Amino acid sequence: MENHSNPMRTRISLSVLVGAGVGLIGMLGLLAGIFDTAGSRVTDRFFLPRNADTSVVIVAIDDGSLGRIGRWPWPRSVHAALIDRLHQAGAKVIALDVNFPEVSDAIPDAALATSIKEAGNVVLPVELDFIAERDGLTFDSKNTVQPISSIQAESKSSGFSNVPLDSDGVARRIPLYAQGLDGSEVTAFAYEAARLAGRAPDISSVSLDRFGRMLINFPGAPRKSFPIISAADILQDRTDMSRLKDKVVFIGATARDLHDQQNVATSFGDPMSGVEIHASVFDTLVQGKWLSPVSPWIQGLLLILTGLLLGFLVPRVKARASALVAFVIWFAWILTAFFLFDRGYVLDIVWISLVVLFGYMGLLLERWFETDVQRRQIRAAFTRYVSPSVVEQLVNEPERLKLGGDRRRMSVLFSDLRGFTTLSEGLTPEQLVEVLNTYLNEMTNIVFEEGGVLDKYIGDAVMAFWNAPLDQADHAIRSVRTAVRMRDKLEQMNREGFFPKGIELKVGVGVNTGDMVVGNIGADVRYDYTVIGDSVNLASRTESLCKEYGVQIIVTKNTLEMLDESFVTRELDSVAVKGKKEPVSIYQVLGMVGEVEDGQIKFAKQYEIALNQYYAQRFVEAAAECEKLLQMNPEDLTTQHLLERCRIYQEVPPPEGWNGAWIMTKK
Repeated sequence: MENHSNPMRTRISLSVLVGAGVGLIGMLGLLAGIFDTAGSRVTDRFFLPRNADTSVVIVAIDDGSLGRIGRWPWPRSVHAALIDRLHQAGAKVIALDVNFPEVSDAIPDAALATSIKEAGNVVLPVELDFIAERDGLTFDSKNTVQPISSIQAESKSSGFSNVPLDSDGVARRIPLYAQGLDGSEVTAFAYEAARLAGRAPDISSVSLDRFGRMLINFPGAPRKSFPIISAADILQDRTDMSRLKDKVVFIGATARDLHDQQNVATSFGDPMSGVEIHASVFDTLVQGKWLSPVSPWIQGLLLILTGLLLGFLVPRVKARASALVAFVIWFAWILTAFFLFDRGYVLDIVWISLVVLFGYMGLLLERWFETDVQRRQIRAAFTRYVSPSVVEQLVNEPERLKLGGDRRRMSVLFSDLRGFTTLSEGLTPEQLVEVLNTYLNEMTNIVFEEGGVLDKYIGDAVMAFWNAPLDQADHAIRSVRTAVRMRDKLEQMNREGFFPKGIELKVGVGVNTGDMVVGNIGADVRYDYTVIGDSVNLASRTESLCKEYGVQIIVTKNTLEMLDESFVTRELDSVAVKGKKEPVSIYQVLGMVGEVEDGQIKFAKQYEIALNQYYAQRFVEAAAECEKLLQMNPEDLTTQHLLERCRIYQEVPPPEGWNGAWIMTKK
């Protein structure tokens, strides 16, 4: 009997293999911890308001308290009075989240120590310098910041109060204990409060990760879960003190100027004070509501099974129905994740979404492409990015387009039109498209003329980079020259009436140079030739700073160091952009030598004098220089900012070890 293969069966078999392969990749990615941060962000949305433990009360050192009691730091006699009042009210535990690491005056120090001793139920904080080891967190006891011995000796207990942040700057988990390099062991501040209250669970019963960290089950959004009483109301007898009887009282700063706030899982952009984080840790412990991630091996197996299910079902239904099948599978996982989270188990959402998305896409797209089809795709794609000569080289060397990339030092440029969104509201759709196309066409030509690669358009924004795919030793010079030409060309277009009457456009350009990965990023069936890495992100942040400083072109010090003497620049500031800890020096590019007015050059030099005085903490002299500069140019936003900071630091000097950097809180 002749045996004929069944095409549908063959198709399903291949689809099952594809689905299983995608599921396996998802499993490996999950086990490797890729996208853990994204997974945590998605899980943050699972938190719903719940009833917090009724024994907790927060005494807030809030803005009202600072206004009524006095500027921070308060005399230690004030803290002593606060503890006395709470002790008299019958507080069960007083968890004072204020460190006293230095000796002040002898009498106030003694008063505070006496109040702590008489209360007999005070927990004090210590701050550890955590060190991540393979099998847990440790710390160097030599770097521990703790209250002076005369005060700490009178406390009932102490625990570390600093909360390590996740890689995205969010406080989601806290270690319950840490062992020092010298063998000493310290437990968490909130755990000590729970222990003193007689309600602490055995640490071995708590679900912890390999670093000894517990996921905090926040009972609600900031300032929504616990009763909060202003410290000033207690000190000035303006509250019902019976509310504090038999309560576990957490005292800490909530005033924004005291900077004891962090984003947490329930923040949604609204940071939570450190004292409320500790209260949430206490609540999680005493109510036994810690969260336990489902075993990654079990989740990985479920991902493979999901891929197999997709591969089996999608070929059996029509295209429209197959999308519904994929959605139902994904939605069922989401419902399961919600159900488990409510019962204390955390199930990853990101990888199932990727497995369903890419598995579904992989099952619909063709698997194989002919070489000539590949070349047509290369030509069509890269014509948008680079000049024709580069396209021909890539077409002749298609092996350079394999997935992946190379790490190399490059320069990347971001530009963005200022006020275009508001301006476009008065245009018809046809006018809007015409203005945008006219602008982008001219800017793209400049990028190509300077040998750059057009990465992408993002609305009216342009992203380009240099030194790939071809080597360009002068890539920094090319990128900054492009920025100057873009600015000058736009000014010319405004003068010559390229745009409808009444429209005048301005551009902001940011350039950074550094190590980044360049290559074809994406999947086998869809990828883009692009750059990724921290240096790229810094370039984007640099462009955003143009609006903040009121200038049109900003480059980082990394770029400036690779420029020749053909550019006129002005140092603007040292900033730590959002998402970065290390500060970076930024510079305004005024233009090319011989094209910048003498007045601008003189102004730039005088500003740099003021900036150097600011760095040297000579704030009075720097402020005086700024006032002179503003008489010359009252509209210079950079000088206005510097003057404002000088005045602030005259009132409240910067902390010890200040490096002159200004921390940006906006992108």
